Amino acid sequence: MALTEYIGLDLGSQVVTIEAGPVKVFAQALLDDDPVYKSANAPVPPTFPFVMSYWNSAGEAVGGGIDMNELRKRGLILHGEQSFEYHSWPRVGDVLEGHGVVDEVYEKEGSTGVMEFYVSTTTWKNKTTAAPVLTTKFVLIVRRKKDA
Repeated sequence: MALTEYIGLDLGSQVVTIEAGPVKVFAQALLDDDPVYKSANAPVPPTFPFVMSYWNSAGEAVGGGIDMNELRKRGLILHGEQSFEYHSWPRVGDVLEGHGVVDEVYEKEGSTGVMEFYVSTTTWKNKTTAAPVLTTKFVLIVRRKKDA
């Protein structure tokens, strides 16, 4: 059974400063050679906010309040759907504060067995003005082991 007790789970807050180096490297990884990503106040590439949730993780199990080690015991962890709703476009130099919550937990029977879905939303605001900048949604999937 999917861990429905995670519904409403507060994933905490974090502060991220958008830096030029990571923006440039992210654009290069996407093979996007637009010179705008090398400018002093470059905008972030469209999917850049996905990595902001992993800032300062140093390779540790991340996911805020979600116990990633517990999910690993349950089965294979997969990246599901993600979406970005921009209210304004973040740029190099912006300091953002994000706050996440688990909105939904459900499961589906698939051709390879049962899959658990954990849907989280992170709301990012400008740290100085508190103006909304973007909202990200992320779906984490656990392809459950038969005995979990």
